[in-house]
Amino acid sequence: MSDLTELEILSKFNQSIREARDACAWLAKNADPEWLAPRGVHYRRLKTALSELEGCARQMSQFRSDTRWLPLGILYGAKAARLAQKYFVQLNWKGFGELTKLFDMSERRADELANAKTGRLGVILPTRTDFLMLPDHRVPMPNRGTRH
Repeated sequence: MSDLTELEILSKFNQSIREARDACAWLAKNADPEWLAPRGVHYRRLKTALSELEGCARQMSQFRSDTRWLPLGILYGAKAARLAQKYFVQLNWKGFGELTKLFDMSERRADELANAKTGRLGVILPTRTDFLMLPDHRVPMPNRGTRH
């Protein structure tokens, strides 16, 4: 078991949100055709911050026995990462400006989850499961060989 405290996890979560927001803001500047600069470093920082955000959300869910943190982890680990990859490949720099708004909203949501009273004692289980990520049916299954 990790020796991290709740405060350390939350501070890393907030730091990663700021790093992701800054990287998105920097990438959004590339929408200006007169201002072009190398983008790979900031895209890599964004991807690193997204994976750290997913990990922090999972750790908070485990630490507090509160599954309300899991949708935030899924949001960063799957949805925001796919969206960032799509914007980067399509050179849609304005899309990164929209992602900065997501990080602003998520920072408020995380603050609410961290500080708001739950009105419950013990484990907080999910009331719905539609946020769970199921395997993408369009991805082909790996070939495991055939027996003849």
